[in-house]
Amino acid sequence: MLKRVLLPVVILATAIAIFAALSLSKPERQTVERPEKVWRVNTISVQFEQIAPIITLYGRVETPRRATLNAALSADITQVNVLEGDVVKAGDVLLTLDNSDAALLFSQREADLAEIDALIVSEQSRYQRDKGLLTHERSLLTLAEKAVTRAQKLDASRLVTRSSLDDAIANQQRQVVTLKRLQHDIAEHPARLAGLKARQTRAKALLEQAQLDLDRSLIKAPFNGRIANLNVSLGDRVRVGDNLLSIYDLDNLEVRAQIPGRYLKQVRDGLLQGEHAKATAELEDKSLVFALTRLSGETRQDSGGVDGLFTLTGGNHTLALGTFLELSLALGTKDNVVVVPFNALYGLNRVYRIKDGYLEAVNITRLGEYQDSNGQTQMLIRSDALQAGDRVISTQLPNAITGLRVEAFNDRQ
Repeated sequence: MLKRVLLPVVILATAIAIFAALSLSKPERQTVERPEKVWRVNTISVQFEQIAPIITLYGRVETPRRATLNAALSADITQVNVLEGDVVKAGDVLLTLDNSDAALLFSQREADLAEIDALIVSEQSRYQRDKGLLTHERSLLTLAEKAVTRAQKLDASRLVTRSSLDDAIANQQRQVVTLKRLQHDIAEHPARLAGLKARQTRAKALLEQAQLDLDRSLIKAPFNGRIANLNVSLGDRVRVGDNLLSIYDLDNLEVRAQIPGRYLKQVRDGLLQGEHAKATAELEDKSLVFALTRLSGETRQDSGGVDGLFTLTGGNHTLALGTFLELSLALGTKDNVVVVPFNALYGLNRVYRIKDGYLEAVNITRLGEYQDSNGQTQMLIRSDALQAGDRVISTQLPNAITGLRVEAFNDRQ
C-alpha cells in the first residue's frame, strides 16, 4: 500500500528534477539591439536677408474698350476694307453699305426744307407788303367816310337820289371790311411765322437724320485698334442691328491675373499709397513690363484671391486679345527673409529643421519667390521660430515628421 502511494510521488519528483536540469543547461539567449534608422538629407543654413519677393501670376490679355459695330440701316455691303486682325486708326472706313435709299431720302428732306424756307421768305414779304398797304387802306376808308357825309348832306337837300347815298355807304362798309382783314393779317403774322419756323425746325431735324443715315453707310473705326471679328462679306444684306464686326482698343490693353489672398494686403496697401507694383513677362523673346493699376471690384466664386489689372508700359503691338501670360510681380522689400528651395516646403506652411539629430516642424509664412544669381527660382519665407544658423532640410521625405532621426550631408551655406 505504501509502495503504491510513494511511486507516483517519486515519478513526479524525478520529472521535475529532470525539467529543472534541462532548463538550467540550455544555452543563454542573447538580445540583439537593432540600430535606429537614420535618413540622410540635404540641409541649408538659415540666413536672414533683405529681399523684394516676386510672385508668379497667370493671366490673359483683355481690354475695357471693345466695341461691336452694328448696322444702323438695312442695306447691302458694297465694300469691305479690312480683315480680321488688321490694325486700323480712328476714323478709317472699315465697311461701306449701299446708300441709295439713304441718298434719296436725304434729297427729299433737302427739298422739304427748301420749300419751308421759301414759305418763310414769302410770309415775311407778305408782312412787309401788308404793313405798307395799311396806311393806304386807312386813307381810302377816310375818303369813303367823307363821301358818305357828303351824300347824306345832299340827300337832306334832296339834291341826289337815295341810291347814291346807299352806294356811298356800301363803299364805306367794303373799305372797313378790307381794312379789318388787312389788320387781321398783320396781327396773325407772328403766329404764321412761328408755325413755319416750327416746320422748318422739324424739316432740319429730318434732314439731319437723313444725313446721319447717309453717314452711317460708312462704318468707321471709333478708335485706334485691331479687328477682332469680321462677321460679313461683300454682297451680304444686313438689317438694322445686325452685328458687322468687333474692334478692340490697342491703347488700352491690360492683363487680368488673380493675386493670391495672402499677398492682397500688401498689394492693396501699395496701391493706396500710390505705388504701382511692376510685373514682367516674356513673350516671343521679348520682355514686357506691366504696372498694376487697380484691383477687380468683385471676387469670383471659388477663387483664392482678387483679380489684378495690369497695364502694359511702352509699345503693345505684340499683344493680341486673349494672349496667356505668365507674370512675375515684384512686391516691396522685406526684412528678416529666408531664402529656401521649394523642396524645403512641406504642405503649405511648414519646413523642418534639424535639432539634436531629429526633425522638428516649424510653421512659416510664404512671402513670394526670388531668382538667385544662378537663375534658379527660390522661395522666400519668414518665421519667428527660425534662428540664424538653423539647419533646414531641403530634401523631400515622404515620412517627414517631428522626431524622425536624420543625418545631414552636403550642407550648403
